[in-house]
Amino acid sequence: MNLKDKKNSRAHHKVKLSHQLDTSFDLQSRGTKGKKNNVLIVGAGLAGHQIIREIKKDRRPDVLIAGIVDDDEKKQGRTINGAQVLGTIDDIPRIIQEKKIDQVLISTPSVGGAFVARVTRLLPLHIPIKVLPSISSVILGKVDLSYVRDIDPSDLIGRPLVKSDQQFISKKAKGKSFLVTGGAGSIGSEIVRQLYDSPAKSIIVVDSWEEGVFNLLEELHAKHGAHRPKIKAFIGNVRDKKRIEEILKLTRVDVILHAAAYKHVPLMEDNPDEARKTNYLGTKNMLDLAVAHGVKDFVLISTDKAVNPTSVMGESKRGAELLVKIYAKKNPNHRFCAVRFGNVLNSSGSIVPKFLKQIRSRSAVTITHAEMTRYFMSIPEAVSLVLSSWIISKNGQILLLDMGEPVKIMDLAINLIRIHGLEPHKDILIKETGIRPGEKIHEELAHDESNIKQSSLERIFIAEEL
Repeated sequence: MNLKDKKNSRAHHKVKLSHQLDTSFDLQSRGTKGKKNNVLIVGAGLAGHQIIREIKKDRRPDVLIAGIVDDDEKKQGRTINGAQVLGTIDDIPRIIQEKKIDQVLISTPSVGGAFVARVTRLLPLHIPIKVLPSISSVILGKVDLSYVRDIDPSDLIGRPLVKSDQQFISKKAKGKSFLVTGGAGSIGSEIVRQLYDSPAKSIIVVDSWEEGVFNLLEELHAKHGAHRPKIKAFIGNVRDKKRIEEILKLTRVDVILHAAAYKHVPLMEDNPDEARKTNYLGTKNMLDLAVAHGVKDFVLISTDKAVNPTSVMGESKRGAELLVKIYAKKNPNHRFCAVRFGNVLNSSGSIVPKFLKQIRSRSAVTITHAEMTRYFMSIPEAVSLVLSSWIISKNGQILLLDMGEPVKIMDLAINLIRIHGLEPHKDILIKETGIRPGEKIHEELAHDESNIKQSSLERIFIAEEL
């Protein structure tokens, strides 16, 4: 949906799940010993080919591929690696009944959350569902039984990374040196991961969180493969200008990706000075040092909470956005920009991990308001678009990521309960606790949505310019 149309629409993305999550099923028998499990594969594309081949190669006595469904008319009736295409997605209920299906495996999650939600709506409660992780597993040829996993919230809301994004980023990152502030955080660490898979020259990680930096380095050092970027990590805080300058003196930097920030709205209401010191003054420090050390490209990671802010956190991030525009105007030979987006799934302290913790402990799921909505995207997708925004940005722009439709938090809570095989309001209560200080019922994406322009890339928009 075009972002310009959203000012006239509050259509909520309501994912209705009707199946039970089977967290113990791993393409193994769920019933009587020796019983074959009839598996229906969704998707007759490359991943479908590969997963069928792997199942047959393993000669699993407990798995029988009953057939495939795919919406491509040209594939109807065809046989793929010995498995027949039995119908389209809408035929799933009939096929499940006729073929006595025990398990559904989606081999094409990369088509996005709406597709996964469509499949899950068609499944009876007792039929578990599994997915392949992403299109990247297909691109890399890593499609085997170990990659099959349970469905999770990102399959229902998130949209995929695509091969063209990864190639585009790799081409532009080649030979460049990057400094990532907040490099151990949810967004910062994913920026580092994606750059580490590129032909960048070097990556400098800056964060004050010692444990997070250590864990990230351990993860990266465990990756194998030639021609990885050189990586160096420093413990430091963007509020400490002298420390950041020491780091910048050690090596030439081409691009600063500034992800360091305080982000929790209610917590920052109680600590307003700390929010301003990190989110506003920390950004000013980084911009000053970018100018002083000749760093041509600077990207601020911003938030939808900076639009018409009602919170200390939002005000501090809006101030940071305005700083980027001020410095861009003063330094026309640089490329200073900000990238604004909404919530990301499974980031530290976010709503989804909180809901999951409550559900698994059989506690009541708490929401602040029944009508509250938020924009969501997966962390890998957000970072891929952030890096793409860096590539296409012009000096002084505030770029906006296409967040899709807002998600109603009540629906999200209900769906998360259901994929655990539990009944909302019966097995797990849902309680409203009231809106917290600084919160909005609905977030906004731009101060004036009528002025939003399409960028040169489909999922990135220009919200503001010099």
